[in-house]
Amino acid sequence: MSDRNTEQLMVMLDQKTAQLAAVREISQAIAEARDLTDTLNLITQRTTEVMHVDSASIYLYERSSNKLVLAASTGLNQAGIGHYSLPFGAGLTGWAAEHRETVAVADAFKDPRFYRILGSGESKFPSLMSMPLISHDNLIGAANVQTRQPHTFTEDEIELFHFITDLTATAIEKAQLVRTALVQEMHHRVKNNLQTIAMLLRLQMGQDKTLSPKDILNESINRVMSIATVHEILSETMVDDVDVLDLIRRVSTTISSNMVSPMADIRISVRGSSVYLPSQRATTLALVANELLQNALEHGIADQDEGKIEITLTHTYEQLRLMVIDNGKGLHPNFNVNTDLGLGLDIVRASVQEDLNGSFYIGPTLKGVGTMVKVVIPMDAI
Repeated sequence: MSDRNTEQLMVMLDQKTAQLAAVREISQAIAEARDLTDTLNLITQRTTEVMHVDSASIYLYERSSNKLVLAASTGLNQAGIGHYSLPFGAGLTGWAAEHRETVAVADAFKDPRFYRILGSGESKFPSLMSMPLISHDNLIGAANVQTRQPHTFTEDEIELFHFITDLTATAIEKAQLVRTALVQEMHHRVKNNLQTIAMLLRLQMGQDKTLSPKDILNESINRVMSIATVHEILSETMVDDVDVLDLIRRVSTTISSNMVSPMADIRISVRGSSVYLPSQRATTLALVANELLQNALEHGIADQDEGKIEITLTHTYEQLRLMVIDNGKGLHPNFNVNTDLGLGLDIVRASVQEDLNGSFYIGPTLKGVGTMVKVVIPMDAI
């Protein structure tokens, strides 16, 4: 074999290796697909690199408007993503989608099917190959690759792009299904939490009138904010489970800013180990932590210029423990857990015992100063 043939063979091997790497990365994106935008951006970037083209674009089929909407691109105007659209069947891309066939032309501008999207930047790319994105016989959209120089796409390039578009269609369908499921779950969570808020407000209305309207409103705001904190964490992590330790820290920060005077030396510490719980259970624990902290501030160290509240979260394989200890004035000598609990601690007891199948204890600290509340929840209940 001549040196030239060897060199050509090595170039071909390098190209095949790069192609396999791109296909592997796209396949991994399918396996991990949760965010549709990130998935499409990764696919277009890797397609541009491995196929040595100047632009790769993905259009999604929008059934409600019967249009193909630009969803990702490496070469077209980025401002048009989510805005530029093609009427179904219009242009080379629309034709490929409508007829479910591949289009590959060296000069798209001379093709009678060409459809110009003003401002898209496609006038820089004469050569175009477009393929429909189909999964389980459902049209998902279309994908394009384009070059700045006139180029006749080879059979190998068409075969590779066909393989990539098959993977892309699967990735998009999976991501769309995940998004649909997440939206449904979000609606379910919001409905449940609104019902919880309504129940808490009704309970508040039924209590005695010792609190001022301002205090009642502040308590209600803190409860709503505690529930909102769960959704905040879910939106940041995009997973179904919530780090309860992080949740309690955020709840304590919110309550502290709402209830503690800047002039007072009230120290609130949260320590322990992280434990991840499903959102519904995490919401219940957020309310429990909210009520315990509010109770410590309103009754334990009320009217004090200084004080300390320690919140500790620990867990084993068998149980989760939440302890809230303050160094305030403590419980009155004749305190009766069955008759003397206010609304907040009533919420805690009901939530722990009925929703989490756990136990609730309130009493003096081991040092005899202040109050200790202990919540124990079996792990198999959460």
